[in-house]
Amino acid sequence: MASSSSGKHPRYRGIRCRGGKWVSEIREPRKTKRIWLGTFPTPEMAAAAYDVAVLALKREDAVLNFPGSIKSYPVPASMSALDIRDVVSVAGEFASDSGPRGRRRGW
Repeated sequence: MASSSSGKHPRYRGIRCRGGKWVSEIREPRKTKRIWLGTFPTPEMAAAAYDVAVLALKREDAVLNFPGSIKSYPVPASMSALDIRDVVSVAGEFASDSGPRGRRRGW
């Protein structure tokens, strides 16, 4: 589950465990401000939400949790925090419906 006392997941970027649930957030490039992406029941859902946000903010420089799912993710209308938050819930649902989680483990 979580690694040591930090709560960070040992495999996925941009997520951590808090109170038994998985949370995801991302820092805006060249800013100290963070974008809260949400709380999710599984690490895969939180990681998929992070992937959508990092793609919107860093584009080709993005390091993804599920690179094989890049074409399946929704694209925010802009790089604004509001637009990114609007689409991460869709990515979380995608992950819960055997999306990246299923493909990553080969189910």
